[in-house]
Amino acid sequence: MHRKTLLASALTVLMVGSTAFAMAQDAPPPPPPAAVHATHGKDMRAAARPDGDHGHDMRQRGFDGQRGGVIGDLRGLERLYMQAGRSKELASLYNDVLAKSQDPRVRDYVYQHLARLQARPTNLDQAIATLRKGLDESLANEAKMRAEREQMRAAWQQHHDNAATPAAQPPSNRS
Repeated sequence: MHRKTLLASALTVLMVGSTAFAMAQDAPPPPPPAAVHATHGKDMRAAARPDGDHGHDMRQRGFDGQRGGVIGDLRGLERLYMQAGRSKELASLYNDVLAKSQDPRVRDYVYQHLARLQARPTNLDQAIATLRKGLDESLANEAKMRAEREQMRAAWQQHHDNAATPAAQPPSNRS
């Protein structure tokens, strides 16, 4: 008798759970609360792009999930320069950053924005030259990293080969 009661209870729980799951699948998701973005003070739903890409904000964040660092500071400065109508001064800012930074991500960001800035008033030749300079730098960094990887691989392979072949033992002199 106890076994039948347990089986009936389990069947009831299974049916209730599957019904709840089916109803949850049909119900529309609840609307998100109107969250205020910590750094901009804007409604997050208003900040979403028209194509529904809500992840664009996450791509602007650093590895630790925080806004900041050089690229975050550059974005803030760009916004302020644009609001003040001093966008022509951005080129000197970008060139200062290129002179001071060796970070490939920062340099790529600056080259992209500098080229975009140079292309605005139809100075396309200068924009192309800037992008080519950034491309050459990226290719040189990639070649350097590849050479370092190959050098480490060769050293590891030599170490592995030396460890695999035992050293020749001198013959013992038993007389």
